[in-house]
Amino acid sequence: MMFSSIKNTLYSIGLFSVSIATLQPVYAVSASALLPIIQGNYNQINAAFIRKDVQGATAYFTPDYVSINKKGEKQNLAEFRSHYDTVLNRFSIKLTSSKATIKNISINANGIDVSMGQRTEGTMIGGNKIVIDQTSKDFWAKTPQGWRLKQSRILTSQTKFNGKVFDD
Repeated sequence: MMFSSIKNTLYSIGLFSVSIATLQPVYAVSASALLPIIQGNYNQINAAFIRKDVQGATAYFTPDYVSINKKGEKQNLAEFRSHYDTVLNRFSIKLTSSKATIKNISINANGIDVSMGQRTEGTMIGGNKIVIDQTSKDFWAKTPQGWRLKQSRILTSQTKFNGKVFDD
């Protein structure tokens, strides 16, 4: 009886150790160590958008990526790519800058949550200036390819055309 109890205890400890090991990849890195990695990914995404390379920008997204706007409407990865390809080309938008500023990183069992601000500036047909300021809460998942954006929920958004606020 006592042997069985010891055996069960050791088995439980073994399972606990295995469960800790499976969490290791996410928790093994501190938020401060993740900051430059995720900031680098945002920088690569933004650089690709400036080049109008939607495929390159979304290479940092998971295949099941979901974008959620302020109204709660969702776009999957294919819809997101199509939308931005159309917007950048139909309106002849030339992005001059796009910068993500990470406000907070929070590690959880499934990945990391990132609160961030995004400012994008550019010009449109006729030289009209456009400035978009947004805040979002993003979820990044660890994949074999590295950290990839799985979901982005826009919290606030303001668009200005030639300095005047346009209601989104």
